[in-house]
Amino acid sequence: MAQVCATELNCPIEKIHIMETNTMTVVNTSATAASAGSDLNGMAIKDACEQLNARLAPYRERMPNATWAEMAHAAFFDRVNLQAHGHYQTPEIGYSWITGEGKPFFYFTQGAAVSEVEIDVLTGDHMIVRSDVHMDIGRSINPSIDVGQIEGAFTQGRRRRFGQWVYGQADRFRHGRVRSHYHGGKLVA
Repeated sequence: MAQVCATELNCPIEKIHIMETNTMTVVNTSATAASAGSDLNGMAIKDACEQLNARLAPYRERMPNATWAEMAHAAFFDRVNLQAHGHYQTPEIGYSWITGEGKPFFYFTQGAAVSEVEIDVLTGDHMIVRSDVHMDIGRSINPSIDVGQIEGAFTQGRRRRFGQWVYGQADRFRHGRVRSHYHGGKLVA
């Protein structure tokens, strides 16, 4: 979130301090699953920064070579309000679990992964030779965090497919092949 703020205000990230969310500072926060925290908080920060940028625009025009600190100092002594409250509500979402109608998310990301796997068909032992993952996430706030999230999701999916569901499942072996109950009884060689 600090990166969003620094980018929007066009100031050094060292000048940004982010506090933890609690109900003393933000009383109506939402859950942070499915990147909602980045969306809601990032857009609220962007909203607040747009307010501040509008107030600081005259100083940017009048002091084009000033540092961030010099500009904020001048605005402060001119009694310009240097605080802003940002808010964001995700548009166009709402879903009925009863009727199955609506739009539960504002957008979706797309991705694909492929792995080359060697499987011992007698024991079920396996080894991933290589994996390739491709994700389209749009404009990244922080590529390092996104890579970590993608790698974590891939690792969780890999463990679910090969780790906890294959080992120790003797009833899944048929005719020298491993069967997976996730594929409706189809054979996985």
